[in-house]
Amino acid sequence: MALVRFLLILFIIYFVIRIFTRYVFRSYVKNMQHNFENQQNKNNNKKEGDVTVNTKPKTGKKIDKDEGDYVDFEEIKE
Repeated sequence: MALVRFLLILFIIYFVIRIFTRYVFRSYVKNMQHNFENQQNKNNNKKEGDVTVNTKPKTGKKIDKDEGDYVDFEEIKE
């Protein structure tokens, strides 16, 4: 009798957890979908046909001024 009671309680707990997680998971997925849609709408507030150019920031010279001297040269014909 105790085994049947234990299995019945275990069965009820299993279904309560299953139903609870189903609703929690469903609400979590809806929340994530809502956040994703808001993020997409925030990024796509441009009208169709607008052109956007993204450029890289200009970087300075790769060689420091103190690194060396620039020397002009001329070709000498022999």
